[in-house]
Amino acid sequence: MAYRFSAAASAQAGGALARVAQHFAHTKAADKASIQYHYDVSNEFYRLWLDPGMVYSCAYFEHGDEDLATAQRKKIDHILTKIRLQPGQTLLDIGCGWGALVIRAAQKFGARCVGITLSQNQFDLATERVRQAGLSERIEIRLQDYRDTAGAFDRITSVGMFEHVGKDNLPGYFGRMRELLADDGFAMNHGITSPDPDSGATPMDGSEFMDRYVFPQGELPHIGMVLNALQRGGLEATDVELMRGHYRRTLQHWADNFEAQGDTIRAMVGEKKYRIWRVYLAGCGHAFDTDQMSIYQVVCHKAGLSSQSLPWSRRYIYDKALD
Repeated sequence: MAYRFSAAASAQAGGALARVAQHFAHTKAADKASIQYHYDVSNEFYRLWLDPGMVYSCAYFEHGDEDLATAQRKKIDHILTKIRLQPGQTLLDIGCGWGALVIRAAQKFGARCVGITLSQNQFDLATERVRQAGLSERIEIRLQDYRDTAGAFDRITSVGMFEHVGKDNLPGYFGRMRELLADDGFAMNHGITSPDPDSGATPMDGSEFMDRYVFPQGELPHIGMVLNALQRGGLEATDVELMRGHYRRTLQHWADNFEAQGDTIRAMVGEKKYRIWRVYLAGCGHAFDTDQMSIYQVVCHKAGLSSQSLPWSRRYIYDKALD
């Protein structure tokens, strides 16, 4: 039986949606602590309700009827196709999670990859998964802040990470991405946004519940703020895609899986944390369903350079079947 999202759950998760956005001091130490609070519950906890690849971000339902594992794999392929990843190119994945994207990029697309995360649990498991896949010579996982990352990369991806950057830090975040990107390279930012043109609070951004129990220091900008910050950081958007319906469907799968594993999860994390996460998943599902939160994929390249490297159309994104 499918878990039903409700306005009550969204209200409980969000509380009173203040119109004034919160601002936090996003120091390296504070960001690392926030990431570890959310992602280091335990790897086994996430394994119980995510897909087998442990992809903790919005999936891509090409036809609408895919199972979660297929939709997550298609999401990764959709991203890597959008940025035109080619064999032998270097890829940086900012916020690599448990390594699903870099593993797929190396296996299917022939890329050489670096994945960075601030979560110790993610680092440990991603490193082990890379080793088990026999890809240690093609993939490096680092326990590292994006502000400390050095090098030049042909392609850069950031999936479900920039929500932790902070609104005031977005120009610097995109500026750092530009510094790490090759002159003819492409980058892709996939992240949750606020529907409020003033980047006001949402059920995920601005509530005491979310900041205290789920996503400390999480902040959501409007897509207009994202594009403005991207340009200020020296990047130019080449493709923008709304994914809100896809995240609603993803959260439905997660909530159903969470319900099915309820007894095991309770025994693992306790009644309080079980209830917190149950409300969080249900509330976010309702918020995406009713346009209280949104999500976009934005492909970009360095601003101010020749347009000769740009494709004439976007058909290349969809002409290749996602398998």
